[in-house]
Amino acid sequence: MEKYLSAGNSFIRRQYGPHLLVTLLFCCMSGFFVSFRNLDEQQAAKVMEMYAAFTGILLLTPLFMPEQNREIWLLEKSRATPLWKLYLVRLLEALTVLALVVTVFLWLMKEGNSQFAMGRLWQGSFCEICFLGAVGFFVSGVTNQVVLGYMAAVVYFFVNIGASKYLGKLALFQMMKGEYDFMFPMALAALLLTGGGILLRERFGSV
Repeated sequence: MEKYLSAGNSFIRRQYGPHLLVTLLFCCMSGFFVSFRNLDEQQAAKVMEMYAAFTGILLLTPLFMPEQNREIWLLEKSRATPLWKLYLVRLLEALTVLALVVTVFLWLMKEGNSQFAMGRLWQGSFCEICFLGAVGFFVSGVTNQVVLGYMAAVVYFFVNIGASKYLGKLALFQMMKGEYDFMFPMALAALLLTGGGILLRERFGSV
């Protein structure tokens, strides 16, 4: 356990710190772009789906970044600790931060006298944010390009603005319509994307 904690701390210090700072700045600036006061459930869902969702892209997409350099990938691959375990540690760190972000956003809205079902909106928001981030995570892993991962996730977000009806249960922005039956399919898709990204990244590495 100690070596995994050490690996996670090293990743945060050497590579992940700037992404955490950008996410913190993004969250701190939220008050300039969205309101947290006197919202109903659909309005609260809009805050989470149209704004907070980007934290998933910011935090999940860059997790493969250190191994973009093939020499680093080969070095990590040669060590006793399997790469998939290192990736899983990073993923758990990112998910922990995302859970905190979702909680803080919903708490701020509750403190602003907004009315919504906390548990349901938390689950739906976390699921959707993780799925959107998983799109970037998978593309980043497969292409060995973090930038392409960011682009794919952002493109998926904007495609949903005009074409969500074609994406079924994997469409974003369903909570704004009062629909929550997307959670299981979307959670499953996020799991497949993250698992597939980790397996492919360990198997083939950087190009």
